[in-house]
Amino acid sequence: MKRSVVSYIMILLAAGFFSGSLLAQEPDTLELTTDVFEHFQKTGPNGNRLRIVQSDSIRYKVNWHVENNRLSSNKMQGFRVRIFFDNKQTARAESESIVTSFMALYPETAVYRMYENPYFKVTVGDFRTRSEAMRFMLEIRKTYPQAFITREGISYPPL
Repeated sequence: MKRSVVSYIMILLAAGFFSGSLLAQEPDTLELTTDVFEHFQKTGPNGNRLRIVQSDSIRYKVNWHVENNRLSSNKMQGFRVRIFFDNKQTARAESESIVTSFMALYPETAVYRMYENPYFKVTVGDFRTRSEAMRFMLEIRKTYPQAFITREGISYPPL
């Protein structure tokens, strides 16, 4: 009887301790470095401005999500254009030379070179829609006639 009373007391103390720690809220330690709303309120190319009025809590929450996405390693589903795909013995050297030549022709476009056994692959761009990827593929088809569109995880686009 004495043991069971002691056991019940220990269980109640443990439950009280854990429930108190679960209910306690810790301050948010994510430091926000980007303010999306300030970015949109800057003067545009024609001198026009956008004025956004909302509460501080909405501003904080939107900026929190933007910063979380920027810092996370998560990617969103999108499209890239594959310009090289081969498994010959010379595929490594060919993929390196294609990356170098593509970067010289299109310095603003991201290039990704990867090896997935047994293939060396070179994909370019981060496109959210298939139509954006198609437009770019048609532009580079003169130089890279074997180019095709592939669905991949892409980095979140910058604002």
